[in-house]
Amino acid sequence: LTIDMSSDGIIGIGGFKTAHKGRLTLMLPQSSGLGSETLQNVVVKRPFHRVCPPGVPATSMDFRIGRFTLIDEMPKLFREANILYWAKALLGLVYDFIDRAVASAHESPPFNIPRVRFVEAGLALSFFPGGGKPSSKTGTTRAAFLLEEVIDCGDEDRDFTKFIHNMDPNPLLNPEDYGYDFSLFLAFTQHVQYVKTGGLAFISDYQGNTGLLTDPQIMTDPSVSDGDDIFGEGNISKAVSEFEKRHTCNDFCRWPGFGLEVFET
Repeated sequence: LTIDMSSDGIIGIGGFKTAHKGRLTLMLPQSSGLGSETLQNVVVKRPFHRVCPPGVPATSMDFRIGRFTLIDEMPKLFREANILYWAKALLGLVYDFIDRAVASAHESPPFNIPRVRFVEAGLALSFFPGGGKPSSKTGTTRAAFLLEEVIDCGDEDRDFTKFIHNMDPNPLLNPEDYGYDFSLFLAFTQHVQYVKTGGLAFISDYQGNTGLLTDPQIMTDPSVSDGDDIFGEGNISKAVSEFEKRHTCNDFCRWPGFGLEVFET
């Protein structure tokens, strides 16, 4: 794994992670997906914390990037990978629901159903030379990274976009914006996830483009995991308890073939 740590290699800086350009070559390549190519372009992500000058508020944009110690960094990276794992499962649940409903409906839905997925991802651990193997003690680990498939945003109609924020279960976009119709579909997926999990969970922070998504958040009811937060700082339990009051049903939600209860906001 090689990482471009130069200013040109920075893809972006989010609220909790930095993203850099990288290249991945596995000793035993995968048959497909992440690690299937030699020198495959990847996105390398790592958590950070803001280090502000004395007297400057923590919310200021005047900050430098601080890194966590490995013992603090590892749980954060495993949590990010876990979020992606569960987000893929929850989105798969939606497509299973859609496919069964469409197959049994008397008429086809009066809209196209987007097909989207989350990026392939994995954790990469760096070990000190000579120490060496994944089975070694944690103390031999030097650094850790979250690797993700690159989202190609080369076309104007595939710009990287945040479609839904974790503070609101409705599109972040205006009707005239790129991706607005797609964001309505994503809001519908939240509705399905909420119903199918018995009001316990749904995906939020939908972002990426209309083909690939990344950096999701899982919103959960406090009863999940006995109140322990297993999905990170962006998990806002209030978003779940207020979902039925705040979610605005759209044409996807209202199509009779899906048989969803319409929430009146």
